[in-house]
Amino acid sequence: MYTEVYIRSRKALSNMTVVAMAAVAVVTTPVSAQYEWTSSRPDGHAPIGVMGEHTHEHGEFMFSYRFMRMLMDGNRDGTDRLEPADVHASFMVAPLDMTMTMHMAGFMYAPSDAVTLMAMANWVDQSMNHVTRPGGNFEAVSSGLADASLSALIGLKQAGSTRVHLNAGVSLPTGSIEETGTNPMSMGQAVQMPYPMQLGSGTWDLKPGITVLGMSERASWGLQGMGTLRLGENSRGYRKGHAADLTGWFAVKPGNRLSLSARVLARRWGNYGGHDHAYHHRMMVPTVREELRGGTRVDIPLGFNVYFPDGALKGHRIAAEWHVPVYQNLNGPQLETDWLLTLGWQKSFAPPGHD
Repeated sequence: MYTEVYIRSRKALSNMTVVAMAAVAVVTTPVSAQYEWTSSRPDGHAPIGVMGEHTHEHGEFMFSYRFMRMLMDGNRDGTDRLEPADVHASFMVAPLDMTMTMHMAGFMYAPSDAVTLMAMANWVDQSMNHVTRPGGNFEAVSSGLADASLSALIGLKQAGSTRVHLNAGVSLPTGSIEETGTNPMSMGQAVQMPYPMQLGSGTWDLKPGITVLGMSERASWGLQGMGTLRLGENSRGYRKGHAADLTGWFAVKPGNRLSLSARVLARRWGNYGGHDHAYHHRMMVPTVREELRGGTRVDIPLGFNVYFPDGALKGHRIAAEWHVPVYQNLNGPQLETDWLLTLGWQKSFAPPGHD
């Protein structure tokens, strides 16, 4: 088990090595054009789907809210689409689709110019539709507080047209892993719902990363690598898979209020380890199989930021981003992702006496 954790940890961090090397190059290479990076323009923040992507000056703080909606429709094994009948060849129940809505509240505060602290709390509403081999349909639903997170953003380069900071975070196991519900086989009794219907990981997870930002007079760009490393098993005897995200974006600023962005997001997550012993029948539904949880996905998110430099809404910004998956390779049968929409609001506040 410990060998497996070590190997998966190495894989989760491998994609971040490329970003780290790029950050070192940025820090050590002289910059000829000394345009000063600033957050006081629409592209001064990354696309709204990127978390922990900017720091603040001493005494500044920021509130944020994000609304995320995701649809997963149809099953996939590897890169191949599956029909419900294909899933029924091995399982009594086939998932059909899943919708997830997440509300994310964030707070950032900079106790110094070098360090910005960030906290995020999340609420999740989700539902999954199923069809049984005889043709019956049923729905599983769960809702509640998901895992929260605490992070420190540590500046490495904080002057000129490029900025670099480390992301040092921890995920808190505030989401329930005891969600229950009824199904056609439970005879009206509430039973433990499958892994995707649980609201949290049940473990304390490390979230290391690094972020690089760049800006010119009319455009900006960024790179970020983030990992999620699970620490041990939870109280039900399993752990989620380690994960790694690598994203890069480019934004143009057609005016002083609007920016348009495009980015690439590559995400890889591992299978689960251990086993929740409430799942006695492993051939009932694929969502109780630990080896059918991992996968790789590449998205092309497109978005915009609107920033209000003056007027009654001075300092407010609103943003949206639409994810379009272009590649999915899943350890299936597993539901594939069709689309993801993120809407957000952010407002920074300077300390008293600060212009």
